[in-house]
Amino acid sequence: MKRKLRWKLSALFFLLSATSAFAEYRAYELEVFDRIVNTSRKVITSFSPADFIQVNGGPQRIGIIIRASWICYGDTSLYKKVCPTPKAINPRFQQGERVQIVLKKHLTDQWLGVIENSFYRPGLRSNVYGVRFSERGNLYTRYYESNLKKAP
Repeated sequence: MKRKLRWKLSALFFLLSATSAFAEYRAYELEVFDRIVNTSRKVITSFSPADFIQVNGGPQRIGIIIRASWICYGDTSLYKKVCPTPKAINPRFQQGERVQIVLKKHLTDQWLGVIENSFYRPGLRSNVYGVRFSERGNLYTRYYESNLKKAP
């Protein structure tokens, strides 16, 4: 009997002293277009883009561009805010600067655009830049630092 009690106490002590595990989630910066009132806004959320569309009116009403995504640790329960976008580390380009794409054999090679945002991706060990091409239907896409150069 004492052996069972000692084992149960040992197991309980082990469970209570074990390091706690932390959850992680993906965060998104979205550009959301409302097709009915013809407006757009930027949102930072932990909802996946597909879930965000479904919760906010469906694909007939809402369109989305993913401007950035990153990993956060912890949780968003009890209305906790999503962790902030990781800042770019020693960025070569600043928001508002004109850049030229340098990607041989790529559709966007030599295109000119404007930097809208930048953030660091630890898994890639690189800064990522969001570039808007206003002359090309306001297209927005992301590039690594090595795929950009300052516009002439």
